Amino acid sequence: MSVTVLTPAAQKRLTTAANARGDLGLPAGSPADAQLDRWIDQASQQAASYCRRVFGRETVRERVNLCGYRTDDGGILLDRGPVVRILGAFVDGVTYAPEAFEVVGGREVFLTLAGERTCWRGSRLAIDYEAGWLLPGEEREVNGVTSLAEDLPADIERAVIQLVGVAASMSGRDITVKSEQTDGVGQTDFYVQGANAALPHPEAESILSQYRRMLFA
Repeated sequence: MSVTVLTPAAQKRLTTAANARGDLGLPAGSPADAQLDRWIDQASQQAASYCRRVFGRETVRERVNLCGYRTDDGGILLDRGPVVRILGAFVDGVTYAPEAFEVVGGREVFLTLAGERTCWRGSRLAIDYEAGWLLPGEEREVNGVTSLAEDLPADIERAVIQLVGVAASMSGRDITVKSEQTDGVGQTDFYVQGANAALPHPEAESILSQYRRMLFA
């Protein structure tokens, strides 16, 4: 199985500056828009790297060895998801229209002929499809074409905003300081990322772990 990106994601930011300011209570102009955009880019990349996936919509071509799918009408689990639409496929050079496929659960694709699921025949499948979410700030309709993609899950955006908040809270202070105490006033303790933590915000890591793709040897 191999995947080739035909059209890369046009958008990678998993939240907007307006949403981040609103959720974090950041005043207009502080931090500057350019700085906030940098934090959003960094947090979005953190989320993508941790989850080992591209969240925005991409068009890809996936090649699959059909040897394990010849004897039944089982579905093939595609590498990317959620699948927005099937664009077409080729089995040993024979072209199949998008209507010949049924997508279940966002990633599993079945071959359907005459309205019924059927077994996979042939040896090599190459299938072109669009997968990913509509990200915050993206227009659903562009040049009269309406995207069928689902909106990015709200909890993913929440996790990214939490990571932006961490960057904002660390700005201008020594990150090696674990706590500060002022006599007669009080003491402030700071969260310190543990050795087993992958992300600097525990709730963000817990949220994103639900969307993390597994690695197979």
